[in-house]
Amino acid sequence: MWPSVSGAVAQSQVVDVVANNLANADTSAFKKDLPTFKEYLTVLERLPNHVEIPRGPVKDRDLYPLDGRDQSFVIMDGTHTDHRQGPLTPTHGALDLGIEGRGFFQVLTPQGIRYTRQGAFKINGNGTLVNSAGFPVMASTAGAPRAPAQAGTPTGDLGRAINLADRTHLSVSEEGDIFSGEDLIAKIAVTDFGDYKKLKKEGGELFVPSDETNPPIASLPNSRVRQGFLERSNVNPVEEMVNLIKANRLFEHDLKAMKSYDEMMAKESNDIGKL
Repeated sequence: MWPSVSGAVAQSQVVDVVANNLANADTSAFKKDLPTFKEYLTVLERLPNHVEIPRGPVKDRDLYPLDGRDQSFVIMDGTHTDHRQGPLTPTHGALDLGIEGRGFFQVLTPQGIRYTRQGAFKINGNGTLVNSAGFPVMASTAGAPRAPAQAGTPTGDLGRAINLADRTHLSVSEEGDIFSGEDLIAKIAVTDFGDYKKLKKEGGELFVPSDETNPPIASLPNSRVRQGFLERSNVNPVEEMVNLIKANRLFEHDLKAMKSYDEMMAKESNDIGKL
């Protein structure tokens, strides 16, 4: 009974993950999540119980205690993010930037620096280049004009905010250099990580390193910044619909197995007892 219950619970969680992927199929630069499973062995997941002297009739399990080795369930161990690049779609917007290849833009949140591939940028009322959530976009080096201080934001990193007040004819090179006409304003920061598995997702578009053993890498010789393009989600709706149908079918199979066990126990208690 319990392996079927655990399978049904795991598949219901898969449905939630796939449904979230489908809901973000049109979200710019969204990276889909993939569920992972593991076998839950009771003998490995909990401390062994102390063997007590039987005080009643001796049973078979008293002569050979299994201590949970006969109980094996499946559980969803978590999710990991698929960082495959989504297609670049032309928008012809001067502040729409897409990264071709590896790498992330840096934005400054109240919690510190975060990393994103969502490049739908705009200029706020203070003239600062910000993302769709209003977080300042970082330059690769200090020296860009300082933006006005904002409450709850570290002032040290704010010095790398890109100020485009009163700037016209903006253009961005493939290396991330921002020009106003022929004047170089700043170089937008594009960084990478050695191990994407150690990146934790915050919301749908922000990432943060999960530990200090995965520092950002500044040099990206094979990546290009494309002005007038936005990266689309890497979710394939047809593939996700297939995964959704598969998870629902497996959930139904687990329910049928649970029903079969229930019918067997009903016969054991009602019919066999009459013999």
